[in-house]
Amino acid sequence: MKALRIHGVSTRLAVLGVVLLAGVVGAAAPYFGARLEAGTTRTPGVASSAVAPTIISPAAIGGDGSLTNGATSTANDFGITVSTASGSAPWLLRFSPLYMGGGKFTLAQAQALARNYDIIAEHTGVLTPYVAAMKAINPALKIVVYINGAFDQSSAGNKYPLSWYAKDAKGNRVRSVSFGNWLMLPTAQWASTVASMCKSQIAQSKYDGCFLDTLGIGPLLPGYVTGLPIDPSTHKVFTSSTWIADQSKTVTAVKTANTSAVVVANGLADGQKFSQTNPLLAAAHMAMSEIWLRVSHNPENSFPSTADWLQDVNMLTYAGSHGWGVMTVTKLWVKATPAQVEQWHRFALGTFLLGDSGSSGYCFTTSQTAGGLSVDTSDDTVAIGTPTGAYSLVSGVYRRTFTNGIVAVNPGSSSVTINLGGTYINLSGGHVTSETLAPHTSDIFIK
Repeated sequence: MKALRIHGVSTRLAVLGVVLLAGVVGAAAPYFGARLEAGTTRTPGVASSAVAPTIISPAAIGGDGSLTNGATSTANDFGITVSTASGSAPWLLRFSPLYMGGGKFTLAQAQALARNYDIIAEHTGVLTPYVAAMKAINPALKIVVYINGAFDQSSAGNKYPLSWYAKDAKGNRVRSVSFGNWLMLPTAQWASTVASMCKSQIAQSKYDGCFLDTLGIGPLLPGYVTGLPIDPSTHKVFTSSTWIADQSKTVTAVKTANTSAVVVANGLADGQKFSQTNPLLAAAHMAMSEIWLRVSHNPENSFPSTADWLQDVNMLTYAGSHGWGVMTVTKLWVKATPAQVEQWHRFALGTFLLGDSGSSGYCFTTSQTAGGLSVDTSDDTVAIGTPTGAYSLVSGVYRRTFTNGIVAVNPGSSSVTINLGGTYINLSGGHVTSETLAPHTSDIFIK
């Protein structure tokens, strides 16, 4: 069975979650992010006019999956290859917060990243020498440059006027506990400064846009910063609603000043915090959920409750209903056995496919390294097709039917059995008509 990229689809109005496309709701929805080899052409509504090669990623990047591309597609005005054929084989939108790893890359490694990913967040200069080569392999690739959207990262904290810095109840300036950065008040002046940083960093890095880090409610949580920031207008600790509203204005300022740039905001946290942080997504149209399904260093057997898990799924469905994208990141940054890594990888992938409407991005990472932030396996390339409807709960199993298969997830603490109504091939290669899913597991079944 040849491996093809997976993707969901519904009313897809976003290209890489940030460039809204004009379209009619209910019309054939475009796909985006297809990684095409140079010279491969696509004709709407028919099979690929060239057979794409199978590419193996260098082991140094952490990828060993076969990438066989076969999506039917065409190009839009922005140079991003999309598909307008409802029966075509779409792609799983892949995202990597590569900036977390702090690595350096060779040309071959950068090219491998381009083959595997649709959007990458990285520091300026790291991928700059390879941008042209990466775009030659994947014209749809978007690279966004890292910017801390809420903190002054200078060591002395004297880069800006003193009145711009956040202070706690004792009048002390607020700093990040982990990094020592200086928290800024989310004012109009700071928003304009971040917008200017975005513009200059895009020019310097030759990337496509900006990744705005730390815009969430972390600075309002004890232990995250040295003291809780005081709102100058109330003389009390910022409320989460005011803080997020002000940070969303920073996002809006960045987008207004950089109209052609891809802008990704980090601060959604997870589905449980989404009721507080969703204005960031509304402002950016593309935002990262950094602790989706789990916190990085939680024990490997620590799974979310079904109620919390559902909030992570429904965050994706909400985003998709607006044509927005949530960049999910599931971090397994603990010592786990190969079986536990596989369990979490499949659990995250299946969960993502339940909720994705084609506009969100998926990342599973096993360590805070370049390889761990660019994991690629054959599970990520299975030819499941497109969704035929929303997910549903049937006999204890959350499932979603696709044109070429079924995704099933058991987020509960007891084993459940799914009856498939026919013979399918599961991720382990077995031919099955039913399968018992252990607690906190997922499987994908292909016709």
